[in-house]
Amino acid sequence: MSKNLKLFITGFLTCIFLMGAVAGVIAAENDLNIKAVLSNSIKLKLNGQDWTPQDPATGTYYKPIVYNGRSYLPVRAVVEAVGLPVDYDSAANTIWIGGKNDVLTINDTAHYEDYYGTILTTDTAKLATPDAAYRWGVTNDKDLNMQYFTFYLKPGEKYQKFRASFFVDGSSKADLVMNIRKDTYDGQVIKSLTLKPGETIKDVDVEIGGVNRLCIESNIKINHDIIKKIVVGEPLFYNGDLQRASTDR
Repeated sequence: MSKNLKLFITGFLTCIFLMGAVAGVIAAENDLNIKAVLSNSIKLKLNGQDWTPQDPATGTYYKPIVYNGRSYLPVRAVVEAVGLPVDYDSAANTIWIGGKNDVLTINDTAHYEDYYGTILTTDTAKLATPDAAYRWGVTNDKDLNMQYFTFYLKPGEKYQKFRASFFVDGSSKADLVMNIRKDTYDGQVIKSLTLKPGETIKDVDVEIGGVNRLCIESNIKINHDIIKKIVVGEPLFYNGDLQRASTDR
C-alpha cells in the first residue's frame, strides 16, 4: 500500500466499506445485513482539500456510512482518489487494490506509437545484442545521426510498473542518455538512464501508477557520431508481482 493511501485512510477512516466498490458485486449467503447511518455531517479532506467521493460513471456522490462508531466509504472512491487502480474479479469474488497480478507485453502497435527513428518489431535478428536475444522490442531500422530516438507507450493509467532492458551498441562515441518521461517528449522525467557505448542495462523497472502515456527518448548528438543500433528489449507493463503474474499467464 502506498504512503499516500495510508495517510489518507488514517486521516478520516478506520476501515474501508466494501459495499459498492465495484458494480455487479452480489451478496453471498454468509454476508450479514446491518443497520447503518448515512451521514450528512461528516466532512472529508483529501491532501488538505475538501473532497466528496463520486462515482465517475454515474456522477453519483457518496456520503460516509457510520456503523458501530466507525466511518466507511466505497473502496473504489478511496483508492482511485489516491491514484491506485481497483478491479473486481467476479469469479473469485475478490477486490484487487493496486491492480491484479497482470502483465501486458508491448509487442504490437496497440500500445506503441513511433515519434522519430524507431520501429516496434518481433524480428529477433533486428533485436539481437551481444548478450541477449529479445523476442520483441523497439529499435531503429536506420543509422542514427544528430536526431532523436523517440517513441510513445500507452499504459492508459491501468498499470503500476513498466519494465524493459536498454542497449546501445559500441558505435556510439559517447555515453547515451535515455529518458523515460510522462506524457510527452518534454514531459516530467520519471527515470533517466546513462548507457556507455556497448552497454546493456537489464530489467529496468519504472513506477508508472496513474500515467496515461510514456515517452521514451534520447537525443543523438554530434559527439555520438553515428549510432547503428539502440534496443529497448521486451518492454511490458505489469501490476503486482511480475514473477507470479508471469506464472499465472
